[in-house]
Amino acid sequence: MKYELSVRDYNVPNEEHIERQKAHMDAARSLATSIRDYNINNLKNYKCICKLPDLIPLNSNPKWSKRLFGAVNTVQKAGCLVFVSKLFLDEFDFNYIEVNSIIKEIEEKHYRLWKLANRDKTLSMPTISLEELKAEFPDDEPIQSCNSLDEVYSVAGNPVGIGGSMFFLDNLIYLVCRWNDIDVVKPYSGSSYGTRIYNVDSLLENLEMGCPIPLRVENSVYLNDSSLKGGHYITLYGFNSGTAIVVDSNIDSNAGIKELPIKQLFDAMIANPNLVCAWNPSTVLLRK
Repeated sequence: MKYELSVRDYNVPNEEHIERQKAHMDAARSLATSIRDYNINNLKNYKCICKLPDLIPLNSNPKWSKRLFGAVNTVQKAGCLVFVSKLFLDEFDFNYIEVNSIIKEIEEKHYRLWKLANRDKTLSMPTISLEELKAEFPDDEPIQSCNSLDEVYSVAGNPVGIGGSMFFLDNLIYLVCRWNDIDVVKPYSGSSYGTRIYNVDSLLENLEMGCPIPLRVENSVYLNDSSLKGGHYITLYGFNSGTAIVVDSNIDSNAGIKELPIKQLFDAMIANPNLVCAWNPSTVLLRK
């Protein structure tokens, strides 16, 4: 049976957004504390590697690389959330869902986030129009006085990409659980039935169950370059005697497979305390 990709919309009532942000921060703090307190020497001789995929989608593929991704940037520049999601779906035999379908879903369900350079408000419209911008800034007199997008950009700055929302993966995991008739999963939380990993033990349990782990890293630490800003979604496939094996859509060499010290990966995961995210794909294996 084939299922249709239909993730819940990013835009929710403000009260619900506050609740999911709190659940995210609870999971983030718990995981960061566990990583900081974990004795990395425990993994010195540890070996557990999930089966690597036969086909790894890369952001440089000309089938989608130059495609505009939402309102700002291209898939090649900003599409890592797409490829992590594709690997997750493929892992659980939903490989008929194509990359372009995931791109469209992220765009249309408002998970592709951006802003105007001189304004703080996060925007998620997949396209830019003068009317929509005025509706988003009803009390902003300089924007309200503009008669074209160029005028808006002159007073509020050009569109700048923020990234893909972390909440997409929570809702994607939740959707797949529903496809599998699993109705106990709670999106965003780090509980036993949550979509987030909340400690190193749970991370290892996922790997030992054969479940590769989507996670977020801070680029400056992950790529060992302090000049790099922002973060990136990758998938952890395992550990091998002090080395982490990840799949990264940004890497053309070695078919997207990258190895780095486990400590460097852990440090990259917790470098931004507000964006510590590792997801719990093993919930898809739960049964009532």
